[in-house]
Amino acid sequence: MKKLTIILALLFLNVCFAIAQDSPYQKAMKKEIAKVIEADSLPELQQSANAFARISELNLKEWQPLYYNALAYTYQGLNATLTSDKKDEALDAADALVKKADALSPNNVEIVTLQGFVIMAKLSADPASRGQSLSGQVMQTFGRALSIDNKNPRALILMAQMEAGMAKFFGTGPEKACGLAKQSADIFVAQDEEALKAAILPTWGKSLAEQMVKNCK
Repeated sequence: MKKLTIILALLFLNVCFAIAQDSPYQKAMKKEIAKVIEADSLPELQQSANAFARISELNLKEWQPLYYNALAYTYQGLNATLTSDKKDEALDAADALVKKADALSPNNVEIVTLQGFVIMAKLSADPASRGQSLSGQVMQTFGRALSIDNKNPRALILMAQMEAGMAKFFGTGPEKACGLAKQSADIFVAQDEEALKAAILPTWGKSLAEQMVKNCK
C-alpha cells in the first residue's frame, strides 16, 4: 500500500510538472517579448517584428503575436531618425496588424489601446498638418479603451500624454493629465507583473507613467 501511495504521488507530481511547462508557442513569445521591450534600435525592432510574424504564421488563432508585431512597428514609427514617409510605412504596417488582432479578439482593451497608440504616433510624425484631423481620433480611441477597462494603465498613461499635449496647446493647466498619469503609475505598482508576463499579457508603459509623474511634480 505504501509503495502504491508513493507511485501515485510521483505520477501526480509528473502531471503537475507537465502542466506547468510552457508550450513552444509560449516559450517563443516570452523570448521575443523580452527582446522587443528592450530593443533600442531600428534593426532590433525589425528583427522583433519579423520574429512575431513567424510566430503568428504558426499560431493563426492567437492575437498576441499580431499585437506585439504591431507594437514593434509602432516603436519604429516613433523613431526620430526616420523620415515621415518611413514612419508612415511602419505605422501603416502596425495599423494593419492591429486590425487583424482586433478581428481575433474584439473589444480587447489592449488592442484598442494599441490602436490609439498607432494613431497617436501618426499624429506625432507630422503634428502641424495632422493635429486637427487625428487628435479627435486618438482621444476617441483611448476613450473607447477606457470604457472597456478604466483601470488599464497603458490606456491611462497614453490618454494622459494626449491631455498634456492638449493642455499645452490651449494654454490650460496640467491637472487632468497629471491625475491620469498618477492613476496609471499606481496601477502599474499594484500589478503582479510576473503573472502578466507568464500569461503573455502586456506590461509595457510603466516607465512612461513614472516619468510623467516625475515631470508633474
